Amino acid sequence: MISPDGGGTSFRKTTLDNGMRVVTSTMPHARSVGISVFVGVGSRYDAEDRAGISHVIEHLVFKGTQRRPAPDQISGVVEGVGGVLNAGTEQELTVYWCKVARRYLDDCVDLLIDMLRNSVFDPTEIEKERMVVIEEQNMANDHPGHRVETLMDELLWPAHPLGRDIAGTRESVSDMTREMMMAHVEQFYSPSNIAISIAGNVEHEEVVTLVESLCRGWSPRRPPACTPFADTQQAPQLRLEYRKTEQTQVSIGLPGLSITHPDRYAVDMLSVVLGEGMSSRLFMEVRERQGLAYDIHSGVSHFQDCGAFVVDAGIDPKRVDDAVETVLVEVGRLREGVPEEELERAKRLSTGLLVLRMEDTRAVSSWAGSHELLLGHVLDVDEVSRLVEGVTTDDMARVANDLLLTEKLNMAVVGPRRAERRFLRALKL
Repeated sequence: MISPDGGGTSFRKTTLDNGMRVVTSTMPHARSVGISVFVGVGSRYDAEDRAGISHVIEHLVFKGTQRRPAPDQISGVVEGVGGVLNAGTEQELTVYWCKVARRYLDDCVDLLIDMLRNSVFDPTEIEKERMVVIEEQNMANDHPGHRVETLMDELLWPAHPLGRDIAGTRESVSDMTREMMMAHVEQFYSPSNIAISIAGNVEHEEVVTLVESLCRGWSPRRPPACTPFADTQQAPQLRLEYRKTEQTQVSIGLPGLSITHPDRYAVDMLSVVLGEGMSSRLFMEVRERQGLAYDIHSGVSHFQDCGAFVVDAGIDPKRVDDAVETVLVEVGRLREGVPEEELERAKRLSTGLLVLRMEDTRAVSSWAGSHELLLGHVLDVDEVSRLVEGVTTDDMARVANDLLLTEKLNMAVVGPRRAERRFLRALKL
């Protein structure tokens, strides 16, 4: 028996007997289908001595199943018909996705479920992929922009899985055993911890029947909960890492709000006003007026019980002090309030980009699957637009004064700079 759940106007959802959630969005004029399979596990669920294990498993799932024992037999199912196949590990989710022409839907859904259910984790492939992941770590660490993000995570979430690199460390990846990996899969790769989301010219009942037929005999298991986070920061923090680079990478961050917090859209609008788009305050002041940076932007992260509000920039080392001071002044100005006209522009930008994004089948399937796993339901575009439109200038001022506090400031710097004094002084403005 299949139990149908409410789904709104844009999405339909069915929960199978084994707990797997099937979400569809019918896009009648699309020639492609986007298929996203989300597993409720990411680096936040990795034990300290197994940091990066969720990411390593994401790699190994592509290396062979009982029916498709070679990697090219997996990739060939999708690439052989002109499609795209990939995956990604985040802090709270792992996603396996493909985008193909509509007529290959059945074969690709069969492939993705086979990968999640029946991967063999061949010891030879494990050893090869272990080295691949370490090279991925090396590549990321050689990139100053990635390195400054890692340092910021360590400042925002100290001694917590959210503060660790998603890929783990050379030591943790080197020490992982096949038994550890299989235990992790057994714990988290349960149908009750999975949502499959499909967008395109599809019928919901057809998709449910297909997925149900491929999941027979797959028993559910309740996965462990993630480690909660409690913010205790009481003073500004700085991490400085010397590198001989042409640019200094700077990240300035503050604790944000969770994905379920009622003020999350007010925080989103603060970020849009501050540093998203070419008409944002930071772009206009730091780049257009002062010429201090080529790339400067802000962004927000929302997790289950916490979040972050971050500004990133690449700056000429000789002008980094001016840029940092300008950014901090602009962050502080948000506490003075945002004019109605500026807020309306931010709303139009945010909702307009969302509408554009939701014309792509892969984007729609990703939206629905991630919402289902993190929120337990899918918000459609009209719903989110209403929530964004409901943000007021009073909300913006209140949230800015609650969150953008001097004692909560964090700064990470990677570049040709060793002296901390001026950075520390700036943080205490």
